[in-house]
Amino acid sequence: MSWQLNMILRMAPVLLPVYLYCGWRVSSALIQLFGFSPGWTRSITAAGILFVNLLPLAILYRSRSGELSRLILFQPSLQSADFWLNFPFWFALVIAVESVLYLIGLDLLGGLFRLIPAWRPQNWLSLKSAFVLGIVLFFTIFAVYRVYRDSCQVQLRPYQIPVKNLASELADLRLTFVSDVQVDRYSGETKLQHYREQVAAAGGDLILFGGDLVTSGEDFIDPALDLMGRHQAPLGKIACLGDHDFWANPGRIAGGLRDAGWDFLDNAHQLIDYREKRILVTGVTYIYSRRISEADLRELLERAPEADLRILLVHQPAGMVVRLAEEYGYDLLLAGHTHGGQLVFRPFGLTLTPTRLENQFYSGRYQFGRMAVLV
Repeated sequence: MSWQLNMILRMAPVLLPVYLYCGWRVSSALIQLFGFSPGWTRSITAAGILFVNLLPLAILYRSRSGELSRLILFQPSLQSADFWLNFPFWFALVIAVESVLYLIGLDLLGGLFRLIPAWRPQNWLSLKSAFVLGIVLFFTIFAVYRVYRDSCQVQLRPYQIPVKNLASELADLRLTFVSDVQVDRYSGETKLQHYREQVAAAGGDLILFGGDLVTSGEDFIDPALDLMGRHQAPLGKIACLGDHDFWANPGRIAGGLRDAGWDFLDNAHQLIDYREKRILVTGVTYIYSRRISEADLRELLERAPEADLRILLVHQPAGMVVRLAEEYGYDLLLAGHTHGGQLVFRPFGLTLTPTRLENQFYSGRYQFGRMAVLV
């Protein structure tokens, strides 16, 4: 079973208590404010929870019947079933997880109010119910915006990276770094066109790619290679291997990128001459299925040629890779993999993301010793 299906099946039982709690709070609020029938309201709520969990149930059914290839997630284009089977699962996930801590906070606040002698529970129940519905409505609107932004928009973020003792000839060097393009059934032509325009507008002297050309399978490798082949930069284009590249077809993707004008580095170094100075790019393969060992990485970095600017390109920003890159004098580490945290929730100003369980560096620019890290 693919990583994507495993992830969904593992999330479903964890999310179920969250859905049940949120459903209980919403149904109680509707009954309190509008006087709806308790039986009908709770029955409709239970049906709604079942509806948003049809995707994991469909995965289990297709898995047991040996028909996983017929699942909508593996179809080459969007299907009508996506709108009632696939998308509701992800919308509900965002709404419930964003709402749940605020709803718990309301319950805790009610517990504190009960300690007040002049407490009037009926007034509080009505106010609390209004807050519950307001919170859920707000995060429903937020989920629509967030899914649209994350799925349909391409954002370009400029960074200025200070490098200690950098030669003046390299001071205005422009790098364009892209990662996790993941062309798939959701990648519409409008989004891909926007992506091409953003990369072209960046005007990088050198383009670097952190891996993950497609999401899964081989259906979209050719269009993705065509997309990457259109990028041009004066100093060239350099790529490394990503997890999804390995799961799809690593040989075909690596070879296709080379045919499209990319230099593909698999635990290798490349020197670039620029204004009589030398830029070193070291491409490291660190993915779930092929993790370079610390000993092998030390050996690779010890063999690195001298350069005026040293860049390490890797898919996963693993702590060991970051630490050794800084130890061996690299100025900049570029990594992808995390998708900016993928699922990031910020209740009460806190930042919660499962990505932090795996990676210290998950979004943006960091400083690790003398080395900059960009993820």
